[in-house]
Formats: sequence, structure tokens, C-alpha cells
Amino acid sequence: MGKWLLVLLMIAHAAGAEAPEKNQGKRQLRFLPVGDMPPFRQEIRNGVRYELEPDAGSIPPGLLQLPLGKEKAVETTLNLGNFSPSLTWPAGPLRLELMQKTGEVVKKWHEVTLPEQGDIAVLLWRDPKVNTWGSARSVVLGDGLEAFPAGSVRLVNLIPSMVKMVFADKAVELKPGVCQVELLSKEITPVQISAQDAKGDWHVVFQSALTQNPGERGNVIVYRADGESPRSPVKVLCLREQAPVPPEKKPPPRAGAGKGASGR
Repeated sequence: MGKWLLVLLMIAHAAGAEAPEKNQGKRQLRFLPVGDMPPFRQEIRNGVRYELEPDAGSIPPGLLQLPLGKEKAVETTLNLGNFSPSLTWPAGPLRLELMQKTGEVVKKWHEVTLPEQGDIAVLLWRDPKVNTWGSARSVVLGDGLEAFPAGSVRLVNLIPSMVKMVFADKAVELKPGVCQVELLSKEITPVQISAQDAKGDWHVVFQSALTQNPGERGNVIVYRADGESPRSPVKVLCLREQAPVPPEKKPPPRAGAGKGASGR
């Protein structure tokens, strides 16, 4: 198994981030809302079935507006269990306000602190104190190739108890709020995930296999079930994706290149 890279994350409003990467210019920013989908509901009117809108606070805001400077703003969408499209974002430390946009109404929804450098993924979930998407928690993760390379899996524990993960021949325990990145050596890796309850007993919450093709990387996120009457208090979200292509390294200039011709 590959070497484990351990990063302690602060599960809190405007959490800290992983070590910055060497990226002095623009970087990529994306969001991942984690949680349960509300139940599908419908009604019949005049013999026709109509899907009902989900209850308020049961899903994250569908549209966010992010201020970019004093007079500019960009928009992005949120969809439960999926990364938002990546945004090109300037480097530099920043407290970023996430503004919820509904029609022409724009209001502050959440706030995160971005590190000075590096690509960023922001994980979002319901505030467990109110269990509604009207109030959210977040954590900021390094998302570039140095922090999250191709051929690796990023493990994130978002529940307030210990999590144990067994990958083929190795077991690791993750404390609440801990992220680890493991370099996988095989395309198919068996995995079993258990969560510890208040009494200290372990319960298996996920048992399957991780499949990754060359050039891919994966996310395994353990989170609190926040839907209506969940069968298990803990759930696991697995997402695999194509890793970004690293920039081409320019060859060093040849000796004497660029110098003018000698005098007559």
C-alpha cells in the first residue's frame, strides 16, 4: 500500500486547509455538498401526477453567487453528492462569502476561509444542530495534484466519532475531522468501513471495492445521515474522477540561446 498522507481538518465554520501548493497564479475552486436527498413526493391533480418541491432546507441552495472583487461576482451551482464545476480563482488568502441566489434575491448563506495558494475543494453539509441546509458546516481541502494526486484515494471523516477503514491488507482509524490520502497500487481495492457508536462498539457501514483506472483519483467521504428516518446513522459517499493533467514542463533554455549575433 502507498504511503499515508495525514492532514488534520477543522470541522467548523470556515475551516482550515491543507498545506498550500506551489501555485502563485490562478487556481481552481469547487464545492461538494454532502448529505441525503429528500424523499420523492408527488400529488395527483386532475388525473396527472406532479412532483412536489422539496421542503425548505432539505437541499442546499441550487445557485451560489461568489463576490470577486468589489463590483464583480461569479455564479456556481450546487447539487447534492456531486462536485460543482471548477471555477478559476485568484491566489491569496481570502474570507469568501457564499451568497445564496433565489431569483433576484441574494443573501449571505455561508462563509469559508481560503488558503493563500493551491487548488481548493470545499465540502459542505447541514449544520447538525439545526439539521437544515439553511445553516451549513464546511471544510476546506487541498485539491491539486500535490495534495491529491492521480492514483490515490482521499478519505474524509465528517462524523463526530471514530471511523475504521480496512484497505486490503492495512487498517487505519480516522478521528473526527481527519482526512487521509492513500496512494493505491491496484485498480481494484477491497475496502470495509466501520463507525464507532457512543458505547465504543464498531458497526460496519460500508463494504465494497474501490475501482480506479490509470489517471483517476477517488473520494471516500463518511458523513452523518441527515435524511428522514435513515436506516443507518452513517453513510458513505464514493466519487471517482479523472485527475487533472499536470502542466508540461518546459525544457531549460539552451546555453547561449536568445543572445544576439556577434559583432562584425
